[in-house]
Amino acid sequence: MPSPGRPDRPVPTDGVQALYDSVLWADAVVRCAPTGAGTGAAPTLTAQPLRDRPGALLSGSCDLDSRPILCAALGVVTRIPGPVVHLDLSAVAFLDAASVAALLQASSTVTGQGRRLLLHDPPYSLRKIVAMFPDECAALEVAA
Repeated sequence: MPSPGRPDRPVPTDGVQALYDSVLWADAVVRCAPTGAGTGAAPTLTAQPLRDRPGALLSGSCDLDSRPILCAALGVVTRIPGPVVHLDLSAVAFLDAASVAALLQASSTVTGQGRRLLLHDPPYSLRKIVAMFPDECAALEVAA
């Protein structure tokens, strides 16, 4: 039986596991297993729901290896209801340029719905990319 309030959209399964709360689809936990799964290595990227506001906490590194999980996590984030969706990046060590482009796409999606995607504590790599491409990254909103 589908969870109430959550559209049944496929989530990428290549190295991605999505666990949905039976009541609120926004309580999703998405993890990407590293290539050496079962070796005790930590996942490259995890996304967990924020408990105090609508949104998610990303942890790890966003690069080529973790791009599928980032896209899956942002897909969940863009479907979280509310006028403002929060994305806590305080535990993200690195975002490559393609990851920033994925954030821009997610921001555009949320803005197109008349809502806001608010980024919290962006890593140095995101701030550098924004400084290098200010016009292209103008749509990203960072909490003060």
